[in-house]
Amino acid sequence: MESDRNLGYAQERKTNLKGVPLKGTLVLVVAAAAALVALPAGALGSSSRTTTNTQSFVDSTGEDPNAPDITGINVSNTDGGLITFHVAISNRPTLTSDMTVLLWLDTDANPATGDPQSLGAEYVIEVDPGVVSLFKWDGTTYQSAPSATTVTYGYDATGATVRVGIQDLGGTKLINFGADAISGITTDASGNADFTNAHDDLAPDANHGFYNYSVITKLTLKQTAFAYTPKPAKAGARETATLAATESDTSGPVANATVTCVATIKGVRLRATHSLAGGVASCFWKVPKTAKGKTLIGKITITLKGTTLAHGFTTKIH
Repeated sequence: MESDRNLGYAQERKTNLKGVPLKGTLVLVVAAAAALVALPAGALGSSSRTTTNTQSFVDSTGEDPNAPDITGINVSNTDGGLITFHVAISNRPTLTSDMTVLLWLDTDANPATGDPQSLGAEYVIEVDPGVVSLFKWDGTTYQSAPSATTVTYGYDATGATVRVGIQDLGGTKLINFGADAISGITTDASGNADFTNAHDDLAPDANHGFYNYSVITKLTLKQTAFAYTPKPAKAGARETATLAATESDTSGPVANATVTCVATIKGVRLRATHSLAGGVASCFWKVPKTAKGKTLIGKITITLKGTTLAHGFTTKIH
């Protein structure tokens, strides 16, 4: 496996995307690369909630007739934050063993942070035949990203397609990015990648900065658990309802949301208190001692950025 060979090449290239010499600190050993997902062309999944947030970025052509020729990059994202990069390569219908395609991602859109030699990139995605790898800048060098569960790729006659979720990029909503397609990589007698005769094409061209893309998502809340206790409700006791949920923006437990608690007995609303911790919303009501034999109708609602998730219940009071 040569999943780190592109960063070895970064040592030997005369210029990077910024047009200045690269440092020799970018070589990585990627033991976890095999755990990342490599898919054949056409095998990338799709989302039924794809947004219309599609942008096209044009690159100049014919810079080096011996290099893969990037003609442009199309970028789009789903409502859930899965970003698709299609790097159009006009003269390489297959991803051959001598090739690598890189995506450099400045995920905070701030060139003053991240890798100072690569316009502030925080991440690099590397596509090699049979494997795709995600690397993260640690302040000194790039290291294999600890989690890259959303990263997939495909390659066909039109070029490389890479998908990555914002949750694997720190939840970013604004990205500055560039691509580098390299060919002519060989292997020396020691089994190391040899870039002596390598040729590459940058998009945008050197000294032209990065492209800019804004991720537009639609927040969704997903219920992971619901319960109410005691079941059935008891007169004179406290009734508790809990609703656990995750939010699509972070793919983690819901946080900083508003919790609304409603419970009635014969149309009379009960006083409620609530809490939200660890992605679990809780509602608490004191059931009157005189309510035995009546019915309690309750509902717990989580609201975050205009999106709501609710669960109701009905219980006979004992």
